[in-house]
Amino acid sequence: MAEPGRLWNYQVYGQGYWMKTIWRVFAYLKRYPVLGISMLACAITSTSMIVVAPVVTRKIINEVINGHDRELLLPLLLVGAVAFILQNGLNSLRLLINNTFEQKVIFDLRSDLYSHIQLLPLRWFDNRATGDLMTRILEDVTAVERVLIDGIDQGTIAVLQIVIVLVVMFCLSVKLTLVGLAAVPFLAGGALWYTLTAHRRYRTQRRAASDMNSLLHDNLSGIRQIKSFVREREEHSRFNTASDALRHSTLVVMKVWAIYSPSMYLFGSLGVLLVVAVGTHAILAGAMNLGDLTAFLILSGFLYEPVGKLHQLNQLLQAGRAAAERVFEIIDEPVESQHGCEFKGEVRGEIEFRNVSFSYGSELPALSNVSFHVRPGETIALVGKTGAGKSTLINLLTRFYQLEQGDILIDRQSIRDINVRELREKIGMVTQESFLFNGTIRENLQIGKPGAGDEELMEAAETANARSFIDLLRNGLSSAVGERGVKLSVGEKQRLSIARALLKDPPILVLDEATASVDTATERLILDRGRIIERGTHEQLLMLGGKYARLCEQSLLEIPEVEPATV
Repeated sequence: MAEPGRLWNYQVYGQGYWMKTIWRVFAYLKRYPVLGISMLACAITSTSMIVVAPVVTRKIINEVINGHDRELLLPLLLVGAVAFILQNGLNSLRLLINNTFEQKVIFDLRSDLYSHIQLLPLRWFDNRATGDLMTRILEDVTAVERVLIDGIDQGTIAVLQIVIVLVVMFCLSVKLTLVGLAAVPFLAGGALWYTLTAHRRYRTQRRAASDMNSLLHDNLSGIRQIKSFVREREEHSRFNTASDALRHSTLVVMKVWAIYSPSMYLFGSLGVLLVVAVGTHAILAGAMNLGDLTAFLILSGFLYEPVGKLHQLNQLLQAGRAAAERVFEIIDEPVESQHGCEFKGEVRGEIEFRNVSFSYGSELPALSNVSFHVRPGETIALVGKTGAGKSTLINLLTRFYQLEQGDILIDRQSIRDINVRELREKIGMVTQESFLFNGTIRENLQIGKPGAGDEELMEAAETANARSFIDLLRNGLSSAVGERGVKLSVGEKQRLSIARALLKDPPILVLDEATASVDTATERLILDRGRIIERGTHEQLLMLGGKYARLCEQSLLEIPEVEPATV
């Protein structure tokens, strides 16, 4: 069990962090001052109309009924009707403004979050579940926004209503007002307890929702694997476990709220009963008339109604607090460096690796002291078994991961000094897994060259040997590829990926896992455990009789007839 002092320090720190988060989100609200001011103006004006009903009621009882002044009835009723119409008309306008304000802030916050995610380094994504990120973008942003928009709107109305009602109540009877406020300490104590204890419950609930969404995303993405391994029952069980965790954490939140909310209304109701008891005694003693007590009871209802709203807003606030921490946790992550210069002149494609070493964080290095030189116009093949470090070289060349030791130069300029966008614009890459976006063939190819016409797209497809199957499709370039290109074969996806890279027409073209024939007379490099162990032309390496020759013997590479080496 935590020590009281330590628990208090944690709570104080948590409240300070939450206040800082609120001010960060307020920056988004300040972008739309006209909407904010208009919403507050409607709220203030409509709330001020609330005093009309008890005042009119008091006059009708005291002067029309008890005083038999029938002439006042119609004017008083008209005043009440105008107040009701004005109040509800302004509330309708306020809701329209509120909804517009709300959607603009949601859009801005979600857009900034997504933009920031795209700028994060790949290493950051290695330990993040896609479903968790989707939960933060879709659900947490909405929770953050609603607590502030609704909090400002409803909170302002509630506080203003309490102030206005208290002023009128004190004017009618100081004694009855103090009696009516007897429940306030209990209400304040309950609100403080709920605020200090709710954060952990809502944080657990948001985490459980994120875990379930992550599992759901993985299972939907891997539905073919689930079916092929007949894992439907097991995965259903896993999903039910995650869903049950969310159910349990949500029930914990609801159970506490089920006790807290009625308790607060109970204290408010007891306060009204005290007013009735004291007010009735005053009427019987001749110290107060019936109209004043009736107006006071109406005002008491108007006093405790916004108090109840504030308790509901407190629940919303605690849910938004947990969501806000998750949103700004991502926004606070450092992005890839966007600094750097451009290439000096046109890029020729000269690449040099100088003593490059790299590790993904494990004890074994992915690359160890790798050096080689690629001249402009050359085609280089990197051959090695899985895990040898071939893809790592590409990840470092494109700065998907940052160099740890050594240097990589393009046209004799260190890539450390080149702007990331400038660097990647000069490199066309076909990855091991040929990823296609859920859209048409045309849309996927135009990623390589936005705005390219169909004729240019088909020329690139023909170069990549993809036109043959595109022509067979009923809709041609307009054919949908499905999510991740599921409607196409692996080979068809590879050819479209190559065509997409060719459309980019970069000075440097990289194929991760060779999918096209290469010039066997060109210099070859072979990697083993992140090291270069052999280098030379195809014929030279065969004569050497080492790793490369053994790969050829295993039919991994085509072996042309060569003359035996002379001893």
